[in-house]
Amino acid sequence: MNTYLATWDSAYSIGHEKVDQEHKKLFEIASKAYKCQNNKAELMSIIKELIKYTKFHFSNEENYMESIGYKNVEEHKSIHKEIVNKLNQLIKKLKTSSIEENIKELSDFINTNLLQHILLVDKKVHHTMKSREDLKKHFAWKNSYEVKNEKIDNEHKELFKLAIEALNYHDKDIKKHIKITINKLYEYMKYHFENEEKYMASIEYPHLKEHIAQHKKIINEMNSFIKSIPLLTLIDFERKLIEYIDIWLIGHIIYEDRKIVNENNSY
Repeated sequence: MNTYLATWDSAYSIGHEKVDQEHKKLFEIASKAYKCQNNKAELMSIIKELIKYTKFHFSNEENYMESIGYKNVEEHKSIHKEIVNKLNQLIKKLKTSSIEENIKELSDFINTNLLQHILLVDKKVHHTMKSREDLKKHFAWKNSYEVKNEKIDNEHKELFKLAIEALNYHDKDIKKHIKITINKLYEYMKYHFENEEKYMASIEYPHLKEHIAQHKKIINEMNSFIKSIPLLTLIDFERKLIEYIDIWLIGHIIYEDRKIVNENNSY
């Protein structure tokens, strides 16, 4: 059974101490499920504990969003309700499914709901609260983002390097600099995705088609961003670029790219 993403990793941190600690606690509760391979009552107790703590965490998160006047709070609340409903459905399935099936579903839940919610949705909330200067100051590649494949990691680092280059426009023709550097970033992203897809094909990665679809989605997002640049203020350009790399690309690296290497190492 693959438990790779069912444990907390510092790469999942969004930079808010209290929220990160609560996220870590959710993973700790879920990871206890893997120890009760022969005890359905204990597994049910753990999932109920997870539901209780999830509700507690979501309530804290929603109160925080309201306190800062986050504009998408109602949409975020709806996502929270959907996640809790999925956990409640898992409890119901315990009565008719095997422990192995239930633990697998819990693992899938952590991977596809909780982790992606943290990386893509929660992180965006905290991006909106950071100043332009703070975002730029902390925008950097972190070793915790590594997928432990040297070639892939080096190409990911280069993407960050190019994004940071685009933000360093001082003493330059700003419009010309942005146009050149964003084009370099876009072309290198396509180059990297092509390399990654060839690698996945070479190891017969079972989720190749789904991963390619994710690449296309990211490229489409990049195209939309590039088209919007002439309409953005310099500050908005900086925030959008950092959000694009720090949320969408990092989310893809941590969630999707790690699965490639993990799958290959399990052969």
